[in-house]
Amino acid sequence: MTTPNVITIERNIPIPELLRRNRAEKYSFMNNLEVSDSFYINGNTPDYSPVSVRAYVYGLNAKTDRTYTIRTVEGNSNTPVAIRVWRTA
Repeated sequence: MTTPNVITIERNIPIPELLRRNRAEKYSFMNNLEVSDSFYINGNTPDYSPVSVRAYVYGLNAKTDRTYTIRTVEGNSNTPVAIRVWRTA
């Protein structure tokens, strides 16, 4: 016969600080882009992947008055290996 798992309820345990930065902080460098500025992301760029940057930029285009254009430099549009992002407005 097996013993059932016992869940212990504990109170007043502090929540540890998050080790990851929030997205707005992680991508804060984009606030410095002026119209026609661009940046390049590839698989060797620490902390950034082409897929995650692309998703973040698409979200910015939907939520802000700034506009960004993305082009796949290597790979295909579904699984880019490298991208370049331009601020266009």
